[in-house]
Amino acid sequence: MHESWQTNYNDIKEEIERFELMESGEKTFYFDVHTIENIFDFYTDKFQFDKAERVLLIGIHQHPDATSLQAKQAILLMEKGDDPTAIRLMERLIRVEQSNPEMFLNLGLAYLRNNRVSESIQFFKRSLEQSFDEREEILLDIAVYLNQQDQYKQTISFLKPGCKAYPFNESLLFELAYAYDKEGNVVKGRETYEQLLSLNPFSENAWYNLGILFIKNEEYDNAIACYDYTLALNPEHAEALFNKANSLVSMGQPLEAIDYYIEYISFGYDPLLPYHYIADCYDQTGNHEMALRFYRLTVKADFMYMPAWLNYLAHLINHSLVDEALIASDEALKHFSEVGEIWYLRARVLLLNGDFNGALPALQFCFEEDPDSLRNIYELYQVQKTVSPRKKSERMIKNWVKSYPDSPAVHYLATSFYLLEERDLNQAAYHLEIALSENADEYDFFIDLFPKIEKMIIKSKKLSTILDNNPPYEF
Repeated sequence: MHESWQTNYNDIKEEIERFELMESGEKTFYFDVHTIENIFDFYTDKFQFDKAERVLLIGIHQHPDATSLQAKQAILLMEKGDDPTAIRLMERLIRVEQSNPEMFLNLGLAYLRNNRVSESIQFFKRSLEQSFDEREEILLDIAVYLNQQDQYKQTISFLKPGCKAYPFNESLLFELAYAYDKEGNVVKGRETYEQLLSLNPFSENAWYNLGILFIKNEEYDNAIACYDYTLALNPEHAEALFNKANSLVSMGQPLEAIDYYIEYISFGYDPLLPYHYIADCYDQTGNHEMALRFYRLTVKADFMYMPAWLNYLAHLINHSLVDEALIASDEALKHFSEVGEIWYLRARVLLLNGDFNGALPALQFCFEEDPDSLRNIYELYQVQKTVSPRKKSERMIKNWVKSYPDSPAVHYLATSFYLLEERDLNQAAYHLEIALSENADEYDFFIDLFPKIEKMIIKSKKLSTILDNNPPYEF
């Protein structure tokens, strides 16, 4: 809430001492309204809200008709989270006090915090209409409140004319640029940050936020330049270090990025994400030993950070580190026993170890958790045939079709079975049409799994017509 709480202690030192004597019960004093306001401002400025409340109660007791003190009481109620009582009090006060911009501003904030947006906007406007010398300051308060409550369009509606009226106010420009950013208007956001930087080239936050907008446009070299300016102004700017590293990775410079991730960690910031990203960087550069070290560090840093387990296990599998993969996948399942992707990686580890019987229930879990995944049912089908070679494939396919009639993955698999194993064009056509109608985008993966099928579809007028009627891509 907007209040001028910077009170000169020396000017009211004696009044504060009188109040504290009264607090101790030694004496009783009379305070005029202005003195109560000054003592109140002193304590709130020091965040001593209990004392501020007590002096205010004394003031209201001594001056029950003083609306300025009741307005401050409403502010305290809002600080304590009692918005409903504060709103009722301020609604009563504005019937009497029709020209107090602070009261309109605070009532607007209370409405805003309680999702009464249209009413809050009405009172913010009334606050501006009643303000004169403090208009610029009140406009900034309104913008900050609106941005804090994610009302970015409203912020823009206030600040577009506001920034024209006060073109040299850096704070207004910052809030406007931020609102443009959140609304996805990258061009306007950049223009506004650049306007701010033309006034103050030493604004580290403006340089940092401008860098974010360049990243959104994938202009990573410009983003890095912004982060360099940010770091020149503040070498320990954590987010700038981290985002510069991310930008270098996006530009294909993972080795250079590692240095900035390590610098970020050296300042004492949370190492979890940097560890993970450093591991990925080493993976990209082919330094698999260092990648493995950092994957281990990542999972130790936070056992419940699932992305690290996924990459760690994939790394172990890709490099056939079976013994460690068996231990790691078992540990991951202790933390994520309901996550299908962890079960899938566990199955891959078991298959790598030659344990097809152990992999089968893991793949069954994956399929049941996500029956629309073609990868899951393909892997399950292949392992099922290996484990039970005498089991009839057609029975498996029919059971899956019956249990999951809307699964495109099941129908893709059925298409492959009837084309490659049964040579039944009609059945294949039936299942292909359902699969494509349910998820045509999976067609390319289907062909990757069964490359022989592509020529068969092209040669068959019936199948190619179905494909033409359900194209994998929509432009």
